[in-house]
Amino acid sequence: MNPPPRSSIDRDRVLSEGIAFADEQGVDALSMRSLAERLGVGAMTLYGYVANKDELIAGMVDRAVLEIELPATDGNPREALSASAVSAHRLLLDHGWAATQWNESAPGPARTAYMESILRALSDWGLDDDLVFRGYHAVTMHIVGFTIQELGYRNPAGFDSLREAAEGFLDVMDADALPHLVEHIRGHLHGLDGVDPRHDSEFEFVLGLLLDGLANEQAKRG
Repeated sequence: MNPPPRSSIDRDRVLSEGIAFADEQGVDALSMRSLAERLGVGAMTLYGYVANKDELIAGMVDRAVLEIELPATDGNPREALSASAVSAHRLLLDHGWAATQWNESAPGPARTAYMESILRALSDWGLDDDLVFRGYHAVTMHIVGFTIQELGYRNPAGFDSLREAAEGFLDVMDADALPHLVEHIRGHLHGLDGVDPRHDSEFEFVLGLLLDGLANEQAKRG
């Protein structure tokens, strides 16, 4: 690709190109020098926009968060919260490196606005202060944790694919000793074959259980 003119480079362009680089080659391959080469500038030029690689990655995560749909302030708060969580899940699947970097740096303005919006939605839903506190952790940990595990399934360590990993496990497992685990792994293979529709909505299913649990607990508290 042709590098952009030097005059077109600003912090937002640096972060956007950093995101594109990480999407294509992984965040471990990203360096100030490699990004500078992508932008067609000297490495020292980047230090006018970010102090180091850590600040670069933190800024990239914050920039990516702008793609998340924040909970709407009108309508049903639970539905708005659910839609936002699904949006965040999709964002982190699209930028898998951001999921692994989520807790590695302090949040910037986009992430703090996102965090505020989740807390506001939980409060607008009518949960008490304790459940807002606990619910925030439940929802955000589900988003990040579920996504990281899902990404791991897509790229299992030591295998070229989830199918290869699942079939390899089945080849060495004792089906009589581990019948439930064998059936579970076969379920993953059915999902890959399009036979088992559960795999298309697992994130939403577990999210619904979390939100149902919060609603039920609030109802018990009155």
